Amino acid sequence: MNINATVFIQAFNFFITYWMLRFFLFRPVITIIEHEKAQESALLDIIDQQKKSLEIQEKERQRHWYLCQEYFNIHQPYLPKEISPADVTGNGTQQLDTLSPDAITHIIADVHGIIEEKIKHVH
Repeated sequence: MNINATVFIQAFNFFITYWMLRFFLFRPVITIIEHEKAQESALLDIIDQQKKSLEIQEKERQRHWYLCQEYFNIHQPYLPKEISPADVTGNGTQQLDTLSPDAITHIIADVHGIIEEKIKHVH
């Protein structure tokens, strides 16, 4: 087997080329790829945080809605029921409870004021 000097020169050139490629090409490319992965990871973390925040806000909104429903169930205005003529017994002298238009307007204004006040405290 005859090995001459050109084999050693080619091997030397190969290692110099490999070292130059590794130092000048591969290292910057790997750095750029790692930087992009870090940015992607940071963005995914931000998205996860925002999703959790939205879930918390949705739960809070549902809780406010439930409290509002409870409040209005408790503070529901009393409106007298009308008595049908079939319910009247005796000689028909029982008076029907009816509200005047002024009383209805007053009740509507009260309910409107209560709703506005409750909505102001929600924000």
